[in-house]
Amino acid sequence: MKSQIAIKQSTISGLILGIFFLIAALLIGSIVYMRSSIQAEQAAERRRTEFKQLGIDLADASDYLTDEARKYAITTDLVHLQRYWEEINNTQTRDKVILKLKELESPEQELELLAKAKQHSDALVNTERQSMRLVLEALEVPEARMAPEVAAYQLSQAEKILGSAEKLDKAREIMFDAQYDSDKKEIMEPIARFQEVMNARLENELEAARSATANAAVVQIVLALIIICAIALLISTLFKYVTYPVNSYTRLLRNFSFEDDKFSLKPEGTLELQQLANTFNELYFSFHDELQKRREAEKTMRSAKEEAELANNAKSEFLASMSHEIRTPLNTIIGYQFLLNETYLEARQKEYCDKIGMVASNLLGLINGILDFSKIEAGKMLLESVEFNIVQAVQDIYGMVGVEAGRRGLELRLNLGENIPGLLTGDVTRLKQVMLNLLSNAIKFTEKGSITIGLDCKPGSNSSVLACISVEDTGIGISQEQVAVIFDHFTQGDASTTRKYGGTGLGLAICKRIAELMNGTIEVASEPGKGSCFRFSAELAVPDHLLGAEGEKEKGPVCSSFINKRVLLVEDNEINLLMTKEILNGMGFEAYLADSGQAAVKLAGKYKFDVILMDIRMPGMDGYETTRKIRQMEACGEIPETPIIALTADAVDGVAEKAQTAGMNGFLTKPLYPSKLAQMLWQFIGSDGSGAEELGKAYSEAENEEYCSYEAGSGVFERGIAKLGGNRKRYAGILGVFIEGHSADGEKILSLYRSKKNAELGEAVHRLKGLTGSLGANELYEMCQKLEVLLKAHAPKRQIINIMERIASELGALCKQAAILIETEAGTQADTAGDPAVNFSDVIANLMNYVVIADSEAKDYFMENSGVIKGNLDQETFSQLKKAIMEFDFEQAELYLGGIPAG
Repeated sequence: MKSQIAIKQSTISGLILGIFFLIAALLIGSIVYMRSSIQAEQAAERRRTEFKQLGIDLADASDYLTDEARKYAITTDLVHLQRYWEEINNTQTRDKVILKLKELESPEQELELLAKAKQHSDALVNTERQSMRLVLEALEVPEARMAPEVAAYQLSQAEKILGSAEKLDKAREIMFDAQYDSDKKEIMEPIARFQEVMNARLENELEAARSATANAAVVQIVLALIIICAIALLISTLFKYVTYPVNSYTRLLRNFSFEDDKFSLKPEGTLELQQLANTFNELYFSFHDELQKRREAEKTMRSAKEEAELANNAKSEFLASMSHEIRTPLNTIIGYQFLLNETYLEARQKEYCDKIGMVASNLLGLINGILDFSKIEAGKMLLESVEFNIVQAVQDIYGMVGVEAGRRGLELRLNLGENIPGLLTGDVTRLKQVMLNLLSNAIKFTEKGSITIGLDCKPGSNSSVLACISVEDTGIGISQEQVAVIFDHFTQGDASTTRKYGGTGLGLAICKRIAELMNGTIEVASEPGKGSCFRFSAELAVPDHLLGAEGEKEKGPVCSSFINKRVLLVEDNEINLLMTKEILNGMGFEAYLADSGQAAVKLAGKYKFDVILMDIRMPGMDGYETTRKIRQMEACGEIPETPIIALTADAVDGVAEKAQTAGMNGFLTKPLYPSKLAQMLWQFIGSDGSGAEELGKAYSEAENEEYCSYEAGSGVFERGIAKLGGNRKRYAGILGVFIEGHSADGEKILSLYRSKKNAELGEAVHRLKGLTGSLGANELYEMCQKLEVLLKAHAPKRQIINIMERIASELGALCKQAAILIETEAGTQADTAGDPAVNFSDVIANLMNYVVIADSEAKDYFMENSGVIKGNLDQETFSQLKKAIMEFDFEQAELYLGGIPAG
């Protein structure tokens, strides 16, 4: 078996540094060697040139002296004489050459040759002085005017007696005879020999320098091969011990799943990577075991929870059933006790009868408490929603307990705040129950002093107020240990309290549950011996008619020019269709709906519209084609000319121009804001365009005020509710449609991206962006908008998947919040199926009326009465009817309704 050598990461790092420094050292050394070789070659070349030039200069200087001496002998021109001695005395070419050669450290052999040449040259100078003396005497030049060197030369006696002409001939003969040439040759032969020796030496030096340069080039090549081999070794090591193992880990981890109990990483690569793989395997096996244990625990817990819920429900149902069964005969006992008390009774008999009544009443109160608590535990306590005067309700309770408080000698006070509305909507019975319980406790546990009832109201979220009620007494008080458990069921302060004052410990527990059902709280502040103060709050709604009377801002500005005007809304998405319809209705328009281009063309040919709102992106026949069809119908005189306004979520360049080319008159981007929509509609429907800016400003101010108040509140949906003028019920219905059709859009977008279905993916993202914008879910809208940009820019896959996963998570959270809102708004609909006050036949008849005239209100009416309809139909029929109405398939809905038997 092939063994795997484990190398540490530090070893590889050391190898990299070692190779780096080796390459650097070799490069520096080769560069220095190459540079010195090139410099040596250049120096040898310069020396050769310089030495060669010195030899030439020496030979030229000798020839120059000979030429000037001969020219003077022939021409007797003093210029040549002067040039000659200028060279000898001043220029001194021969001496300078010899001196330079010594400075250049010429070999001894070469210097000896030069010395020999100079010796012969000096001898030849004497011959030339003889010739010059003869010429000067022939010319009868006085000795004093002769050059010192010539004057110093003395002619022989025979030469002195010669005549002038003879002296000239003699001078010329000397310069041109065989002896002069022989002497000249003795000068030039050493010089020629010097040049030969010098050239041979310099050629050898140059050849040695060139050979060194060639060797340096070879060294460079060898070094390049060494560097290549070192880098190849380094790359091979990195690939073998780092890159390949990391790629192997990556491939395995792509298919990673906790479901695979045999999954593991094969340790390979550096020692650290092997340790990483081993650690991962250990963690994986540990996590896998923990996952299995957790699943088993969850399964056990789920089973235990189901059993506990079944037991709790059985307990609650048993309590409710038994309380009901006991209360019926108990009411009979109380009734007969009352009748018996009306007859003549002896004093003892009357005492017995009164005690029977007292015990029966106490028992009835206990049973009623148990019944209420069991209803709360079973989740069956539902709150009513009726209009009532909260001040009157508090005063009623105040009057009820006033007699008992007076009988005990207690002072009862009532403090009313300044911000209390006249009428509110809520469950006044449960509100009174809480107040009565708190006041009864206060009277029970206060022996002297006073009891104070307080009432005030604070602004709540949306169109509601928070009613704050307090009950303060000067009774026995409660310790901090008792306060911690005072609102638990079947709990009182301590055992002595039960013995002395009686009670079951259910009252405050029921009060707490009622407060929670009313979106309120209940709390207590107390000190033993100083009394207690209970504070209770409940969220109560302001009636719609009071909202309308107090301010028109929630309805939005209505222009008289919009009232009863017909507008055709063309939109393939049901959510956008319903939202925009509600906005248009709020403005005063009579809105007709079309969910496709074909339906829009059909309606445009059937009815006369004042304006058409046209969605651009629709399946089948899009907005551009639909507009062209309508314009063709207008051109043929089939229908009058109608303004068409484009609606699109594509806020990109070119869309507006394309819409105008197709024949559209205006352009609006989604999500639609009532202010911009109103301003655009005014331009085409108002008597003139002068009021467009003012109307848009009025809507904008209303929206800003709504949005600011809602932002400080609770819901992400409040912005959408504001678009509908605060109509929460309608908005909840639209949310129901959204959940039913789009709750899985996040997972769908991820699936389309992974399947590379780009066209379908773009449509899905675009559709979800438009929907969330219309609903007012701005954060999700901006995520979809960003995803569109990333998809068009072909951003990295990880970045796109991250935002898709965020969209899926946010969409899931949005749908959960929507379900809570829908459930809250639905109120008691779930129980209306068995309510005899709601007639099923009337509901079906009214729904048929909506369906026959294809009124979109049919959907809202169906949602409002779904409890009644579902309770009287089988599941299949109900589902088919719901699907037809939700999809505005009114013809199919009419068939289903026609098949439902009357009565």
